[in-house]
Amino acid sequence: MEKPVIIAFGANIDPLNNIYRGLSNLHRKIKLVAISTVWRTAPLPDPKHGAKYDLGGSYLNGAVLSHDQIDPFILKSTLRQIEADCHRQRSVNRFAPRPLDLDIVMVGDEVVSQQGMVLPDPDFLSRAFVALPVAQLAPEMIHPTVHKSLAQLASAFLPVTEDMVVDQEATNLLQSIIS
Repeated sequence: MEKPVIIAFGANIDPLNNIYRGLSNLHRKIKLVAISTVWRTAPLPDPKHGAKYDLGGSYLNGAVLSHDQIDPFILKSTLRQIEADCHRQRSVNRFAPRPLDLDIVMVGDEVVSQQGMVLPDPDFLSRAFVALPVAQLAPEMIHPTVHKSLAQLASAFLPVTEDMVVDQEATNLLQSIIS
């Protein structure tokens, strides 16, 4: 049985070029069937440094959907390689500017918490820029630990704030990857 695979993406260093490059590469490895609306968002503040910390420019965020059946650990390795190809260097600072961030949000109804992987990604429940694009791609999908549809969970973030706006140009360009 097919399991939807949902991957969130984001970047704030040359974001459109890096996301386009990364998703094109990902589409060659697993077939992407849908790409969400792209949102331009303000960087999250680093709790250790506060708002004065240089967080870089605004982010482009969204999500992609695939139905390819791939082991989540192999997929995570693939995503990290694509990030590295776009010059991402992971550091201990989770709030550092980045050329590309690719994270598995859900793999069907799988629940995983081992070897550095947590599925579903807990950020879905606390970040509008993850929840809204993910729910757009699979609104009726049921979150396996909260037992609500993704649309129901995303509705908690509506209406969106002024820190989060649709980027139609980015949306059009990225959706061309699968058309």
